[in-house]
This record gives sequence, C-alpha cells and structure tokens, in this order.
Amino acid sequence: MVRQRSAKPLFAGSIPAVASNLRIAAPAGFTFLPTVESHGWYLLAPFRWSRKEKVLRRPEVLDGLVVDLEVRFRRGSIDAGVSSSGFDAALLRDRIVRMLQLDVDTAEFAELARSSPAHEWVAGAGFGRLLCGTTLFEDAVKIIATTNTTWRQTVRMVELLVEKCGVRSKSGFAAFPQPADIVRFSVDELQRDCRLGYRAKSIHQLAAGVASGTIDLAEVSEASQTTEGLFRSYRTLPGVGPYGAAHLLAMDGRHDFIAVDSEFRRFVRETYHRGRKVSDAAMLRRYSKWGRWKYLAYWSELWKSVAERLQPEAGGDK
Repeated sequence: MVRQRSAKPLFAGSIPAVASNLRIAAPAGFTFLPTVESHGWYLLAPFRWSRKEKVLRRPEVLDGLVVDLEVRFRRGSIDAGVSSSGFDAALLRDRIVRMLQLDVDTAEFAELARSSPAHEWVAGAGFGRLLCGTTLFEDAVKIIATTNTTWRQTVRMVELLVEKCGVRSKSGFAAFPQPADIVRFSVDELQRDCRLGYRAKSIHQLAAGVASGTIDLAEVSEASQTTEGLFRSYRTLPGVGPYGAAHLLAMDGRHDFIAVDSEFRRFVRETYHRGRKVSDAAMLRRYSKWGRWKYLAYWSELWKSVAERLQPEAGGDK
C-alpha cells in the first residue's frame, strides 16, 4: 500500500480562483480517468488527483510565471482552469498535450488487444495513454527516482525534491523544479534532505547539464530519430540506463522496448511460468508478437493486477 505523506499547507486545496481557461479537443477514443491512472505518476508530486471530482491538479512554471492548474475532461475536451492570466497559452497547450499523450494514437493497440483474452478489457476501458510529466526533464528525474528502490521511497523522494527545490504558486504548492532550481543545491544537500541516495548525483548532473546548455533535451528527444536511435539517445542522459530509456520511450508513445526490472521478471515468472526462473530473453519473447506495442501489452497486464491496490490512498486530493 502506498501512503503519500504531505508537507503541503493545510489551506491549499483547489486553486483559489480560475482567471482563465484553456480548452483542447481530445482525440477520438480518449478517456480521462484511465489515462490519469495509467501508472503511478499521478501519485507523484506535484500532481494531486481527486478521483471523486475527476480533477487533476498541479502548479506549473510557464516562462517564470507559476500558475495553478485544474485539469478536467468535459464534453469531449480537456478543460484547463488556470489561476492567472497572462500565461503563455501555446506553451501550456503543448505541456497538456504531452502530459495526457493527446498526440499518441492508440487505436492499433486497442484493435490488437481485442484478440487477446488477457487484454480484451483495454478497448472498453480506454487504456493506452500514459500520464507524463509536463516536460522531459520532469520525467527523467522521476524515472531516476524509481531505480533500485521501493515505490513508497520513490513517492517520498519526489515529494521532498519538489518541496525543497520547487517554486511555489500563490496557493502554496510547489511546482516541479526547473533545472536551475535544483543546481542551487549541492549533491550532498539533495542526498540528505531529499533522501535521494546515490541518485542525487545523477539528478544534479542532469539538471546542471540542462541548465548550462551542455545537455540539449530537445536534441536528445528529437522525434525524427528511429526508436532505436531515440533509445540510444536517452541512454546518454545521466542516471538513465536501458530501464529508464525504455520508460522514456513509452512516454513518447513508443512501446518497442520493455523496461526489464525486478517487477517485470516477477510478474512474468508468476503469471506464465509458475514461478520458475527463466531467462530475460524467454520473458521478452512472450511479448514479441505485439511488435511496436510490446511494453504497453505487458504494462496493461501488470497494471490491471496492481492498480486497485493503490486506490484507497489515491482517492482524494492529497
């Protein structure tokens, strides 16, 4: 069971007032709740998800302006309530598109899933898009925070990092820190105060590289690359190995590579091999028939088995 501890002020809940709205037409087949709850990102700061209200909240930095967002799905459109006027609407639109993978077409995956007994629920549930951070930098940092640790520790590490380094909105919530916000602190400070362990060095290196311009994330993630080339490109980022690169690809809507970790091995052994130890290659062959949807095929199986266990802790605006 995941318990998300909070250091946030008690007075802060929904945004104090909506100064502006941004509406984005959703693609055909888009479903809001399954996208938000597609994996554990909705439990990581600065996201605050109210399942009861079906509202996803977070503060966001837009060209130096920190605004509070309330994101809903209404009548076929994404409705983003913003606590301030004068923000860069085009930039916010791009970030919401990324966050909800509105530019990812999952129709082929849904069609393939209909012919698989273990996946036939996918099309009806609208599962297939993954919740992402609003920037590649946010996702890379969060993925680093998932390596060689428990999920409970990941939740706490990310929360502490956001609280220590993030700039606060008028409601009192901290936005995900910009690279320059992180490099204001030493590796030792991040390690001590955010409980990042050895990950503090990689996160600091990544932030310093982006802040100084020696790491160009736009170049690293250039969409014209082949999936194999993009996989190699992501592996050049500090702290990102094959597991992390596969996750970052999935957040681009590319599911050709499965992120092999202890959870993948456990799940496949218990689900298909009666707990017997088998090679990684044998496990991966089980999903080869899914082609470019391998990771999503595996993830939909795993997530269906674990998602409900999170709900008692994820039901409110935490």
